[in-house]
Amino acid sequence: MLQREFRRLTRAALLSLHIFAGVFLALAVLLLPPLRRHVPGLAAGWLRRAAGILGLRVLVHGRPSAGPCLLLANHISWLDILVLASATDACFVAKAEVSRWPLLGWLAEVGGTEFVRRGSHASLQRLHARMLKRLKAGEAIAAFPEGTSGPAVKPQRFRPRLLQVAVEAGVPVQPVALYYGAAPELLRRVAFVGDDSFVTHLWALLGEEPVLAEASFLPPLSSISGDIRLLADESWRAVTHALTRLELFELESRHAAELPSYVHELTHPA
Repeated sequence: MLQREFRRLTRAALLSLHIFAGVFLALAVLLLPPLRRHVPGLAAGWLRRAAGILGLRVLVHGRPSAGPCLLLANHISWLDILVLASATDACFVAKAEVSRWPLLGWLAEVGGTEFVRRGSHASLQRLHARMLKRLKAGEAIAAFPEGTSGPAVKPQRFRPRLLQVAVEAGVPVQPVALYYGAAPELLRRVAFVGDDSFVTHLWALLGEEPVLAEASFLPPLSSISGDIRLLADESWRAVTHALTRLELFELESRHAAELPSYVHELTHPA
């Protein structure tokens, strides 16, 4: 108990300093226009350091597509952004509620995050125009097409509406599978759902043991067909297949570790 509280207070202090450093960095970007072309790299670097402070360890499989691309990932927690930033400088699409988070919402906006108001057709149209401009300028954008987050390994079906921008920009779509483990108690601890308070969730995570996350960058899919429903389904199937393999590997490894020693001797004789 004391160790957990010490860990929480230590991380909270380091994170506070890191956030203030982010504020100074954001002010520098706003006051010095030449720095703005470096925003994707600066934001990703800041997020990577935040991940380390929070005890988030990331194992990356594959690599992000070179050049402009629309990344589509399953969504479990706000930690997903830190996981993706460990391997890519892509900007993110987030719900409008994130922009209202104290201080962090402003930092996300300065860092290039695009916000969309759920259920608003006008907001979606504005988002589409901004995403199209950025993809044509050579940037990569990461989105969570489930439209929600939750404590489950297998994702809900991907919604196709955001994929139209990839078709119009002529860029590939790259599925990304994010995996924190199969244990239900771990998923409940990591997951961030609609009724959660961000501050409460963050405070709880600050005291926990380090978390291992895996990010699998899967083969990019061409958007040349123009069929966004097919693209969404193919992306969802690729992510689901990758997550299923990771889950089965973890469960088999855990089962093997729990076997009595004499069973290992029988199955693996010297």
